[in-house]
Amino acid sequence: MKKLPLALAMAFPFVGVPALAGEADTDTDHIVRIGYADIRFNVDSGELAGPPGTTPPGVTVAVRDTATLALVYEYRLSKAWSLVAQAGTPPTIEMEGDGAAAALGKVGSVKAWFPALLIAYNFDFHWIKPYVGAGLNYTWFSEEAVTPAYTRAFGGTASDAELEDAAGAVVKLGAEFPLADRWSAGVSYSRYWVSTTAEVTTHTPGLGDVRRSIDVDADPDVFSVTLGYHF
Repeated sequence: MKKLPLALAMAFPFVGVPALAGEADTDTDHIVRIGYADIRFNVDSGELAGPPGTTPPGVTVAVRDTATLALVYEYRLSKAWSLVAQAGTPPTIEMEGDGAAAALGKVGSVKAWFPALLIAYNFDFHWIKPYVGAGLNYTWFSEEAVTPAYTRAFGGTASDAELEDAAGAVVKLGAEFPLADRWSAGVSYSRYWVSTTAEVTTHTPGLGDVRRSIDVDADPDVFSVTLGYHF
């Protein structure tokens, strides 16, 4: 599945787009896009930290790649410049133990909400319209869950988790291929910088609630294929 965005991106210039480009009406102020987004994480995990004597060293976390439905709105400020708002349906992100905790497998999951606002500069080469953009993303999390495997590993009966909201930069490269009747196809690559701290509270017999935390830089690469409507 991860090869799909690249394959479609390579195919677009050869499926009749040049012939249709002259018929497309892309001289409009508004564009909405919807499509598939492949999310690949570049994780840099700190070590899990807790009260002295409760947490072994070297416990880190890995994050599984995922996918979502991409949603983009673009407002043309001028022929060259655009304001772009992009988001997606919140994917469920699964976390695995890594380092000293690699044997635990899946240790938790969370839904991520990741809207971003960018300024983009558009080029115009008739049948292909590349663009570059940069801006900010604001990411927050919901439905945090901790697996029994994690809880058992720390001698607990139940665990709760909370992830801090994150704000960071986002950059984007893309291209639009005009089609007929106000429609266009698009491919893009975005890099998000997302740093968060997860706090996990484990209810532990004899110790009470033991709180541990871990810092994680997720920094996902997002590859998207979309269909756009101009109005």
